[in-house]
Amino acid sequence: MNKYTADVLQHAQGVRQQSEAWEKMRLGKFTASTIVDLMSEPRSKADREAGKLSVAGERYVIEKAMEIITGESHDHAFGRAIDWGNEWEEHALNELHKQLEHDTGGEVRMVMKPAFKLWNDYAGCSSDAIIYDREMDPLLIVEMKCPYNSVTHFYHTRVTDGESLKKENDEYYWQVQMNMLVHQTTAAYFASYDPRQPEHRRLHYARIEADIEALQLLCERMEKAEAIKQQYVQEWAGNVQKSVLNARGR
Repeated sequence: MNKYTADVLQHAQGVRQQSEAWEKMRLGKFTASTIVDLMSEPRSKADREAGKLSVAGERYVIEKAMEIITGESHDHAFGRAIDWGNEWEEHALNELHKQLEHDTGGEVRMVMKPAFKLWNDYAGCSSDAIIYDREMDPLLIVEMKCPYNSVTHFYHTRVTDGESLKKENDEYYWQVQMNMLVHQTTAAYFASYDPRQPEHRRLHYARIEADIEALQLLCERMEKAEAIKQQYVQEWAGNVQKSVLNARGR
């Protein structure tokens, strides 16, 4: 096991996900679960050519600025679908673990619900699991979905690689790519689990490779967004007469 792999696995045992400390670590950070807002493109050609953020991207940056100012998260999600996913996720990860060991014919080490990992001082993420393959010594992250709607699971089973994942759900595509960026790994497993299906249809997983162009775009977009976020924070918290909102024509 190389030093980086050992360090990541040790870090993964840190702050528990969904804990108060975990929430505080995420405040003001761009995270994988919501990064799709930053990756969306402006509607107008002029805004795209000018390098502006989309409306969703601008709002996302403002939300992160407000988290810094207020100390409160804007990422809270709730509802039956969220409860369903939380209820089944650990079981689904165990099923994936067993299936991977069966498919590879060897031991697969999996760390479930690892700690929040920083990419830098303004971005980071928490994967659903980290896998360490003793044979090849790579780290692979896992993004597990347990959809409340069985039709969604059906569409997830069409995912076979990064291209098909982006076609089916670009939100999950960017989430997986950012997870790989933060954990500095070249591959991930996207998985979907529905306990209501026939046994042979309950679990589906696909290996997703890191897309270098996507990773570069992620870095560029987050760097630009961070500069805008800091401007919002400074002008809003600093009681500047002409706010950045007006200055940016919003």
